[in-house]
Amino acid sequence: MNKQIRQWLVAAFGVAVLIGLVLTSVGTAPELDAARQPTASATDLPLRSAARAALPQPDASSPVMLAAAPESVVGSVASAGGLRVSVPVDWGRYPGTLQTQIQQALQTLDGAMAADLARKLRECDLTTRLMQPQAIARLVSAGGDPALEAARDAQFQTYQRIFANCQTVVGDPAQLQLALLDVAVAHGVVGAAVESFNLGQRKPEVLQGVKRDAVAGHVFSLIPVTSHKASLFGISLEQQRSLRLAFEIAANDPEVGTLIRPYLGVAEARAGFSAGKLGFRFNQDGLTDAMRHQAQLMAQQIVERVKVPKPDVTVAR
Repeated sequence: MNKQIRQWLVAAFGVAVLIGLVLTSVGTAPELDAARQPTASATDLPLRSAARAALPQPDASSPVMLAAAPESVVGSVASAGGLRVSVPVDWGRYPGTLQTQIQQALQTLDGAMAADLARKLRECDLTTRLMQPQAIARLVSAGGDPALEAARDAQFQTYQRIFANCQTVVGDPAQLQLALLDVAVAHGVVGAAVESFNLGQRKPEVLQGVKRDAVAGHVFSLIPVTSHKASLFGISLEQQRSLRLAFEIAANDPEVGTLIRPYLGVAEARAGFSAGKLGFRFNQDGLTDAMRHQAQLMAQQIVERVKVPKPDVTVAR
């Protein structure tokens, strides 16, 4: 094996390890919005751990596969959510089945509803994996404490209801998700563009939406804008470097920096993998005072968005 191939394999493994650390640190459950942020109970934390343990594990080739498809990797990180970075899916928000809700959103071109339903379809994938026999067996065997078992049973019933609702969907869920995201992007829904981007869309309106949301401080949107070629999003290298510095400043915020830092790490790892550089870090040398000032302003937006959670379905102003 020559040196270059060995470096690429190490880089791929490094990206996969970093993704694993991010997923472990933020968990698989989306966080609650500001109006309803209970602290985790003694039974809730082990239940979440049991649910994560129940998920089917990737095969041995997955690190290389993940690194070879970075948009999918970042998409999985984004869908995991994180404290004060995303909001939960409200399965009781609309009447009818998921299928009828999707039909309504596509017929009425309701952007906020379409974004909600796209996230439901994303959660359907996780729920489907949790409902596989081997995952259920692992979850059941993770019991022991009566309080934990009661919480687990209640959560399992919720998974069953969601799973049944997901089964009402007719057609390819991935294509339906893209169609819903098209509606949401057209209405300027924050976060919809990066979801579409992570599913492989490169339409001009999607790229512009990702850039707009990144500049507005949307953490998930910052990942592709700071890790891909600046020209993809129609920005200059100087603008990209300002965004990278803003990301770094926000990741060092004394109050919420630890919540942002994993996403900065993913962006740096993705950029480093594309450049074929191990241990890549965003370089802030040579930035002008104007670029640094702009970065400070953008960092404030990132921090404020994390401090005061804003649903991804909020329409951009």
